[in-house]
Amino acid sequence: MFNPAIKSHPAAVVAQTKKIIESSVFSDLLEITPNILMILNQHRQVVYLNRNPLPADQARPDSKLGERPGFCLACINITKGEFGCGSSEFCKVCGFNAAIAASENGKSGVNECHIALKDGDSLIMHVVTTPFRFNNEDYIFCALEDISEKKRRQMLEGIFLHDLLNTAAILNGLSQTYGDLPERKVKMMLQDLSANISDEVQWYQLISNVEDKTLETSYSTVEVADIATEVVRFLRNMQAFKNRKVDLRMTEGRIVTERTLLRRVLTNMVKNALEASGDDEIVVVSAMFDRSLKTAYFTVKNNRYIPPKDQLKIFQKSFSTKGQGRGWGTYSIKVLTEKYLKGEVSFHSTKKDGTTFTISVPSLDTPA
Repeated sequence: MFNPAIKSHPAAVVAQTKKIIESSVFSDLLEITPNILMILNQHRQVVYLNRNPLPADQARPDSKLGERPGFCLACINITKGEFGCGSSEFCKVCGFNAAIAASENGKSGVNECHIALKDGDSLIMHVVTTPFRFNNEDYIFCALEDISEKKRRQMLEGIFLHDLLNTAAILNGLSQTYGDLPERKVKMMLQDLSANISDEVQWYQLISNVEDKTLETSYSTVEVADIATEVVRFLRNMQAFKNRKVDLRMTEGRIVTERTLLRRVLTNMVKNALEASGDDEIVVVSAMFDRSLKTAYFTVKNNRYIPPKDQLKIFQKSFSTKGQGRGWGTYSIKVLTEKYLKGEVSFHSTKKDGTTFTISVPSLDTPA
């Protein structure tokens, strides 16, 4: 039994410490710590890794010592640079890369790292790096904490509460002025607010199911032109966008897909463009069908330019040009399109031409 009155002699404690650190028990204990621990050599190769940092469905079975951090973390961007981890354009905006660079200059590094995984999944890590020297060689100790769930909760709550507070503010203003407004206008505003609340609740449920991997899909035949028209009409009816100009271009065609998810993806694409545009600018929305490929192509163009550094982060979870607490829009476009609609997402942004987002959605098997 524990007796608070009795303590070991300091020399005995030092001996116990030395024995534990030098034994295999210590490395076994490190394997069950909640954080991922890495030690990198002067070439950023992993010389120690306490355990596989990813779930079995994402982990690389061939992950081994001598590889670089991005390989061990299964980052999909390692294939986009000539020399793997650390050599791609995306590495320039990687928080882990920045923290390691700080330690290579003799300082401790603290940053947030967004790892893009296969199938649209992602990992968000809080990274702390510290340089040290051992046997006349330089090393970097890295401690990574998985904060994906924390960030997920913060973003979901932030977005949901942000939009509900905006709606509540509009309702409050309407309650104070409704007596001075025509009945028809009050009715339209209430319908608009009701639709917004319903849409935000459905969006919250949808993205929660995506993150929890519990989303159930139901495929049906969708008219390409109809769904684009529906989305544009829905957004143009919102008070915030009633003065925005939209040029809608369409061709007829049908695809078999998940209608609810496609509608949400298109809504996010068009909404982002409308939010980035002024009343004197035109947002171009195209919905085209290629009969030979049995594929629908949806593009949304606005005149705003996305800076190069932001372009590299555009599909990262939690990244947004709208400020902290946002960031599901472009991330969800990519995840929903590629993982559930089996399509592809791309974008192009220049100072001359503005920004165009494109998704291609193939017609899947005929629904039962």
